[in-house]
Amino acid sequence: MKTGLLALFSSAVLTLALCAENVSTESSIKIVNWNVLYGFNHGQALEAGSRWIAEQAPDIVALQELNGLSVEQLGHHARSWDHAHAVMHKESGFPVGLTSNRPVEVLERVVKGGHHGYLHCKTRGVHFFVVHFWPGQFFEPDRVTETSRLLLSRKERIIILGDFNGCSRRDAHFLKTHATGRMPDFSFVDQVESLGFVDMIHKHDPLAKVSCPSPITIPRWSRDLAELKTKQYRIDFVFADPQLAQGSESGTLLLEPVINTISDHYPVVVVFNAASWPD
Repeated sequence: MKTGLLALFSSAVLTLALCAENVSTESSIKIVNWNVLYGFNHGQALEAGSRWIAEQAPDIVALQELNGLSVEQLGHHARSWDHAHAVMHKESGFPVGLTSNRPVEVLERVVKGGHHGYLHCKTRGVHFFVVHFWPGQFFEPDRVTETSRLLLSRKERIIILGDFNGCSRRDAHFLKTHATGRMPDFSFVDQVESLGFVDMIHKHDPLAKVSCPSPITIPRWSRDLAELKTKQYRIDFVFADPQLAQGSESGTLLLEPVINTISDHYPVVVVFNAASWPD
């Protein structure tokens, strides 16, 4: 009888040990959001951009302006940063996409009725809206906020991220004193914040005010660095719903010199405590 109980106990211990091996030991979840300028500088910086992303060791990557890339090509490059899952909302025009080291469920690919369109998917138990809004076009932000309102009522967790082509009122003083070559539009950010979404950059790094353009745009869109500085502002965002935002650990814009050869936008990097996520 004792031998039987000992064998049963040993079996239970072994089962628990095997289960423990399958439990994730990660302590954080890192997200990179980046507009990559016509498919990483018109395809010229695909390898450099992929290396930079790989160096960040992200768990989730949201990209805008994947021009010229197919979903198969995105998947190929995503594997270089250890992401086995890659999706896009379209393969023409100005696509947006998302890659993850966990499975991704595509819920909506919105390509008609607006401008660039957007991607709505789910990974790690969180809804992601990858957006590339356009000034004066409200179909996409209206639909994103309408869907988000419904999801919030169901206690779902949500992140809205991408290139907003619009500014935050939290940057108003900077815009007035520095970005004198721009006319700011707050409407898109206002819509998202009206639902209680939290600006991850402002929460953790309120002095970060520039997400574009980088010097790569000289001389095509600015004559020189002096003119460029009058046009620099923050239009790239990661917004998290209020509950998810409580578990955020950091958020900033990375103005690294290497980015100046890859894109006109600087990446947004946000880190969350993994224990605060639903999956």
